[in-house]
Amino acid sequence: MRDNKRGDEMIQYTRNDVDYETFYSSWMKTLAKSNTMPELESKLYGAKYEANKSSQTHLRAIDRTHSMSSNSQARAHARNITAAAGDYAIALCGAIEIHNLFPEHAKRGD
Repeated sequence: MRDNKRGDEMIQYTRNDVDYETFYSSWMKTLAKSNTMPELESKLYGAKYEANKSSQTHLRAIDRTHSMSSNSQARAHARNITAAAGDYAIALCGAIEIHNLFPEHAKRGD
């Protein structure tokens, strides 16, 4: 465990391999600062649903393909939406982890 001093208070982190400044993306940090834990969990539920829905759409677009050029725009669009939903879910998971490991960098629920 790593110790960090903030004022007179000693903060003890549970993971030595994670550094707040370098490990998390700016998107994750922004999400953690602007949302409470319940808000992030709700958004993560929605993002997981969207990722599943878009991946099914992508697979249906692939199934409708009969040649390399057939339906390529629909496949590409569905793939891009699936990737974006997955990236958003990963960012939300990182923001939740910030809430758990570095609560001083997260928005608190009132």
